[in-house]
Amino acid sequence: MTIEDFAGPVAIIAGGLSHERDVSLSSGRNLVRELRGLGVEAQTYDFDRNLLHDLERDQVAVALPALHGQFGEDGEIQTLLELIDLPYVGSRSRACRVAYDKGTARELLRRAGIPVPDSVGLSAQTFRDIGATALMSHVMDRLGDRVVVKPARGGSALGVTGVDGLGALPSALVGSYAYCEDALIERFHDGIDVSVVVLEGDEGLRSLEPIAIEYEKGHEFDFSARYTAEFVSLHRPDLDDKLIAGLGEVACEAHRVLGLDDVSRSDFVVSADGTFVLLETAITPGTTETSVFPFACKESGTSLGEVARTLLERAVRRGA
Repeated sequence: MTIEDFAGPVAIIAGGLSHERDVSLSSGRNLVRELRGLGVEAQTYDFDRNLLHDLERDQVAVALPALHGQFGEDGEIQTLLELIDLPYVGSRSRACRVAYDKGTARELLRRAGIPVPDSVGLSAQTFRDIGATALMSHVMDRLGDRVVVKPARGGSALGVTGVDGLGALPSALVGSYAYCEDALIERFHDGIDVSVVVLEGDEGLRSLEPIAIEYEKGHEFDFSARYTAEFVSLHRPDLDDKLIAGLGEVACEAHRVLGLDDVSRSDFVVSADGTFVLLETAITPGTTETSVFPFACKESGTSLGEVARTLLERAVRRGA
């Protein structure tokens, strides 16, 4: 089946109620623009109480969720689409619920032999009941003086803080708990940030060109910097071909281990000696104008619109 055979419009589901609503809307706008440029009848639907009614009213043929964070990557939108038997691009709800939790996903990756940072999970309840004084020195003894604190569920660097020294750790945790009741404290790894997008087709998995991400100094953990061109630059990493191939293979393996479908993005830190760790694998890669996904498509000789169209066609063939 090709895009011309669709009985109804393509729904790009964006917005929602999470902290990443604005990013999601930007992702959705870019997808609609790209698809319409290829002649695809695509339109945006917000994640609200009218969503299911609107999808059924318009006889939507297939959906592509562009929701980030809660409700978009935690299995909620996927569950709703499965309930109404609407074909959609992306991972099934059960896989999303597992992969969205960074601690759970990281343990699955570690067991599969994929290098991940050493980390400690700490809930807000434990932090309150046990107290910072009793916990913090033990955390630093295990992980070192430089750590990264992040919400166990969420994305776009919201609630993420780089910590250098024991004194700053409690406030970083409090900031993380504003976004999620569970935090992950991980060992800091120095190196370059490299992301690899994985696509799934009828012939299996393939990785797009790895993309290096550089942030202006002081904006490494800044939410706004990820979506402001003057603070972030994307380019092909200056790494040898064997290492680049290795990153692609690990990204594909992470996709398989987590049981994901269609598309994912794995984020690495690559050290100067060529070793690397996998920080996390995103279920719904961003598609804003400053996101890795569109840039990786271009560097790989295609476009975001062409890739999205292929994934939509595949979703329709697969069915709900």
